[in-house]
Amino acid sequence: MQTSQSKKAPSKWPFPPGPSRGKPVRLTRGAMLTDVCLVAAWGATIPGLMWLGAMGGF
Repeated sequence: MQTSQSKKAPSKWPFPPGPSRGKPVRLTRGAMLTDVCLVAAWGATIPGLMWLGAMGGF
């Protein structure tokens, strides 16, 4: 069976190659703050929905 994937494609084909091995990737303060806010919002959503469900009689 012949596939359309080239033999030269890397093993993690659909994803772009990682950054160069020489320099580590640095996150900016804004990116870190955004990540923390997203995690906090997600963490508050689940108990909030459970509380609303309990108040609604589910």
